[in-house]
Amino acid sequence: MDQQLERYLNDHLAGSSGAILMIQNFAETVEHPEARDFFIKLKQDVENDRELLKRLLETAGMRSSTVLNVAGDLTARVGFLKLMWEGFEPGKLGLFEGLEMLALGVQGKRLLWLALQEISAWYPEWSDVDFRELELEAIKQRDGVEFWRIEAARDALPDIDRRTRALEKVG
Repeated sequence: MDQQLERYLNDHLAGSSGAILMIQNFAETVEHPEARDFFIKLKQDVENDRELLKRLLETAGMRSSTVLNVAGDLTARVGFLKLMWEGFEPGKLGLFEGLEMLALGVQGKRLLWLALQEISAWYPEWSDVDFRELELEAIKQRDGVEFWRIEAARDALPDIDRRTRALEKVG
């Protein structure tokens, strides 16, 4: 069972590597100062979560997997290339889809904290970790990403020229 937990924690550790890459790009490309501040803070939060995951692995006598971390980073970079092709600039599909992927990842982190809260009684070395608080923080992060995702949807999805022409024909 510990091997499965070790793999699960390593999978989340690997996923966070890709998330940091994406968040850094968002922080560098978004136009709104509020969005930039949000993504800078989110990047720091995800880096802190990575350190916590490493500590959870270590205190439970498990190891972080270099292979899984490299594989996760490589997977993230390949997916990132597709999004770059779509464009990360405001109004581009890549920004919207990237934020959607990030929202899903943050929701996955929330579910990680819920699962670890359920099994934490079997790991007394984790007694100082407030998994409920981590879950609540993940909910706030997810809601923040969702706010900016919806903003990006408004910019990227409607074809304004086509809609304007359609309205002109009706009118």
